[in-house]
Amino acid sequence: MTSSSDTSGLVRDVYREALKRDPEEWTEYLDRTCAGRADVRERVEILLGTRSAVPADSAETAAIQPEPRPPGLEGTTIGPYLIRRELGRGGMGVVYLADDTRLSRRVALKALSPTLGAELVGKERLRLEARAAAGLSHPSIATVYALEEIDGGLYLACEYVPGEPLRALLKSGPLPIELVVDIALQLARALASAHTLGVVHRDIKPENVMRTPSGVVKVLDFGLARMEDSSESARLTQTGAIVGTPAYLSPEQAQGMTADFRTDIFALGLLTYELASGLNPFAATGLAAILARIIGEEPPPLSEVQPQSPPELDAILAHCLEKNPRERYQSTQDVVADLERLQADLQESRRAGTGRHSSSASRAVRAAPARPRWWWEVHQLSVSAVYVAMVYPSWYVQRFLPPPWGTLLLLAVLGAVAAGASLRLHLWFVARYFPAEIPGQHAFTRRRLQICDAAFGVLLVSTSLAIGPGHPEFSMLFVAVAAATLVAAFVIEPATARVAFGDAAEARR
Repeated sequence: MTSSSDTSGLVRDVYREALKRDPEEWTEYLDRTCAGRADVRERVEILLGTRSAVPADSAETAAIQPEPRPPGLEGTTIGPYLIRRELGRGGMGVVYLADDTRLSRRVALKALSPTLGAELVGKERLRLEARAAAGLSHPSIATVYALEEIDGGLYLACEYVPGEPLRALLKSGPLPIELVVDIALQLARALASAHTLGVVHRDIKPENVMRTPSGVVKVLDFGLARMEDSSESARLTQTGAIVGTPAYLSPEQAQGMTADFRTDIFALGLLTYELASGLNPFAATGLAAILARIIGEEPPPLSEVQPQSPPELDAILAHCLEKNPRERYQSTQDVVADLERLQADLQESRRAGTGRHSSSASRAVRAAPARPRWWWEVHQLSVSAVYVAMVYPSWYVQRFLPPPWGTLLLLAVLGAVAAGASLRLHLWFVARYFPAEIPGQHAFTRRRLQICDAAFGVLLVSTSLAIGPGHPEFSMLFVAVAAATLVAAFVIEPATARVAFGDAAEARR
């Protein structure tokens, strides 16, 4: 079976090669390169824009399709707004460049889809959300001026931001890592400012983030955000509809659950991943397939798709993209802090003369650990030794159990020992000889280690209960080792990992 990381790497390579050819050559090139790999071809065609990520004729996606294009409005007026030209359109409505004749300023006027405010409840929800967004003040958030009802239609007037959406930047492929970190940091600061006031965006995607000619990042569409702590607003948004763009939904949005600020953190991680790799790892050809990937598939570490990515960025993105919101960053300001540290490290590497185009040199600079890791390394060896030491007692006590239970318990214990000890010894080896890679490897193996530790503890307790009445000395040994293993795995190891790698590499618990 082909792994998701292998598929993503193939998609990346085919996509990059396709960009070197003229569009009229793409069909012939994909026919030749993707023969027998329809999944790869579909994802490449999505990236090239020759295939829609969500089929337009799918009944399940009809609610997110844009309204039919109205007659040209250039030169006409809508209330006090003089329409100059159309800027873009999407599922939420059509955006025009317009002049506000009352205040003599240029605005981006979004004509909201009639379905958004078709009912009184819908209009009231939009007013509440626009009022919340209008209270935001940050250099990287496009200002919301007004939500107005004109001739029965709803219009959102916002700051006009010149420049290109991030989607346009992605057309030429992955962005340089330093630029990716700079964009991600500006975006994280904007989200942190909004989250401090309880406002959640819920639809962060490349089309909703602009970059001005001076390099300033601006987040659009905060006028369709939600006040996180408003009970009335929360009630009014319970429409049962999916809010957001399918390929950029968080797992909780994809499952119809409540979205809070951690939803924006997931989208921030996903957008950063796409900027650095040129790929959205959840892209697919139907809404059901997209949601299945978001809910059930782990994207490969960024460094597997983009070799120039530093391990620190791997760890930050792995933390942002946790499926369970409780395992992501629990404060957007923490994301800002980790990105600031990474940006400082990259700038220091560049000043030291390594350059971003010399992968081996930059990794050599990062190879010197900035945090003490010796206790974390001792912890890995110690727990591995305990695992291995319990093999003999497990073999010895199998005779106390009736067949086939003794053999089954022994085999289960051996499986847990082999998996857990191998992973920990792998981490120890990488920490000693390839220290620059350890943050990414730790983030990748953390959840697997916890599963092994929990299984090992449960097996020991089960064995203790099974042999307890006749062999109390072995029962006490197994219970003691199980308790020590679980404490070491779920209490001691998170603390040592935070000391060794910082908050970016260890999930907040």
